Amino acid sequence: MIAVSQAPALPPLWLGLVVAVAGVLALLFLRAPWRILGACLAAAGLAAAYGQALLERRLPDACERVPMLVSGTVASLPRVTPFPDGRRQQRFEFISDSLPLAHCRGPRRLLLNYAGEAELVPGERWQFDVLLRRPWGLANPGSFNMQSWYAQTGIDAVGSVRRAAPARRMADAGPRSAHQRYRQRLSEQILVALGEGPASAILRAVVVADRSGLNHELWALFRQYGISHLLVISGLHVGMVAACGYFVGSMAAGMLALLRGGRGAVLAGPLCALLLATAYTTLAGFSLATTRAWLMLFCFLLAILCGRPGLSWNNLLVAAAVLLALNPLAALGAGFWLSFCSVACLLWLALWRPQAGLAERWLGTHAYMCLAMLPLSGWWFGGASQVAALANAALVPLLGLFVVPLALAGVALAAIGIDLATSLWALAAWPLQQLLPLGAGLAERHPDWLYRSFTPTFPAIGLALVALALAVMPLRRFVKLLLLPVLLVPLLTPLHGHRGVKADAVQVIAIDVGQGTAVLVYDRSHALLYDTGGGVPGGPDLADEVIVPLLRSRGISRLDTLVVSHADHDHIGGLGTLRRRLPVDALLVGADLADEPQAQPCRAGMAWRWPGGSRFQVLAPAPGEQRSSNDSSCVLRIEAHGQSLLLPGDIGADRERELVRYWREGLASRLALAPHHGSNTSSSSAWLRQVEPELVIYTHGRANPYGHPAAAVRDRHVQQGIATRSTALEGALEWTLRPHRTPQLMTERSRFPRYWEH
Repeated sequence: MIAVSQAPALPPLWLGLVVAVAGVLALLFLRAPWRILGACLAAAGLAAAYGQALLERRLPDACERVPMLVSGTVASLPRVTPFPDGRRQQRFEFISDSLPLAHCRGPRRLLLNYAGEAELVPGERWQFDVLLRRPWGLANPGSFNMQSWYAQTGIDAVGSVRRAAPARRMADAGPRSAHQRYRQRLSEQILVALGEGPASAILRAVVVADRSGLNHELWALFRQYGISHLLVISGLHVGMVAACGYFVGSMAAGMLALLRGGRGAVLAGPLCALLLATAYTTLAGFSLATTRAWLMLFCFLLAILCGRPGLSWNNLLVAAAVLLALNPLAALGAGFWLSFCSVACLLWLALWRPQAGLAERWLGTHAYMCLAMLPLSGWWFGGASQVAALANAALVPLLGLFVVPLALAGVALAAIGIDLATSLWALAAWPLQQLLPLGAGLAERHPDWLYRSFTPTFPAIGLALVALALAVMPLRRFVKLLLLPVLLVPLLTPLHGHRGVKADAVQVIAIDVGQGTAVLVYDRSHALLYDTGGGVPGGPDLADEVIVPLLRSRGISRLDTLVVSHADHDHIGGLGTLRRRLPVDALLVGADLADEPQAQPCRAGMAWRWPGGSRFQVLAPAPGEQRSSNDSSCVLRIEAHGQSLLLPGDIGADRERELVRYWREGLASRLALAPHHGSNTSSSSAWLRQVEPELVIYTHGRANPYGHPAAAVRDRHVQQGIATRSTALEGALEWTLRPHRTPQLMTERSRFPRYWEH
């Protein structure tokens, strides 16, 4: 199933079903050696059929941004996001009855954004006027593609509710979504009891998995300390609740044994653990993480109930098989690998240290698990906390033995109408209210102490895994002291020089930042970034989510030059993040950003070279010009190894004609970004005739509300015989420029194509 999830294409649905049936028959009727083949065939056939069904439900291209009235049911707890201007947005899953247009009727599960005033309640039936698009993500080296999450959760289309027609509530919620409404009511009660703030947000997150209050800053703080997993109800939380249930059940079993004895006393512990874990998973809304944790726990407890060892490798494999059978794309997420690898490490540790004392077991387990997560954290997240062992050793028992039990006790009291619930929630939030300001202050003063960014290579990960396996084995102490540092050092040692570029080459990457611009140019020792993409105002920006991970994956730890063309948010949105996250030797800005601290305004005629021969020249603006923000863009031309690249920002047609009159043949470039993302106000015929590009790049978002690139601009390029490429359709576009060679282009979506990315 994991192999099929990485396939570039799938066989027809009927063939997948035939293969699955053949595999099941082999499992039932053939001998042991053939049963392995049968299991593989059944898994592959099931995964292929699942994938084909997923693709058939996807929104067709022709239906993107077509206004439609859809009716259906609110299927999830709305996630509320406030904006700095006072507006708020509710994001929720919506099960549609069917789409009104016959050729658009595949999608069923929609992910919608609603900015209206109405309070949405799970289970209610609504009618919305929506604009939909395919579940698409940004495709770049080194960063997360949201399409994998859409595929895991079965989202068929995403979109926004329009205000052209008022949203209409069609019916109240029914009994099927009662647990979702109870979750919403509990979240509101906790919010009323504690008010706004990070402690209240954390309590709502760990009780009912409502992440509405978890802003970007809080996630970043917890990541620095290596405790982000505490904000998500997952195996740790479900396991702690199950342990409480097991303890209560065992105590009851002991009392029952004194009175009656019998088999029922033995079963009480596991059954009570399963009951409380199931109730907690229901409170969490059966999310991906909680469902995965519940399945693992169920397999372990079922083995105990059947008189077999609970903590065993077989049970872990059964849990993984069951999860993949229910959702063959579950392995696309980092959570799958982190969860199962964590349990596997715990089993390995228990295998070699079964008789350790309590203190040694607790501290040793935390230290070992932090080491064990280093390779995975580096691979999935590009870094790890340097204080994770200490932070987890302190905060896991705090949440597990104090915060979560008190919060859930408050839930139980609220359910039966006892007023003490508010007091328990306040008591549970108290230690968080004391610790969070201290942690934030330390992170602000000494960020380098807490978190280390690194991107491991495959050999380094392999050596680290060998080190982790040897660390708990009964080897001589001097052997461990000699081998372990040698095996772990390559994981954390930064490589000298930039990766992914040959000694005589220059790499040019048009980064996929959606509706915005970011272009990276680098060689073995120098790097320039033109524009920083955008992001959500008041939330995460694309520099943090896309550009910094890309730089890290290429071994770029500083920028020689950062150019911000002008002040539009889709060009300047990541400037603050980049300046905080890595050194910038020189910052050049457009004319409307002249007041930016420690920045130098772009001036026509500025030029510089890199030692390898690459030449950079600013073509606009001229000193003293007074123009609109777009027309004051910093226009940059780059020459490298006989190739040329023109980066024009968001200039319009009038500005283009002025530059044509002044620079004439100085504008000629083989590669060029389309001005203003291909807007109809730019890319004039005079501009194209003078620049004479062989290839034009559109940097834009898929199905964006501005209609970029405009049809007239696309037609103009076709008429003049100019080839075009699109970051929205192809992901990041990367050229390798080498002396006396044709530029080589690699698109991110063609590098590792997967069927669910189509």
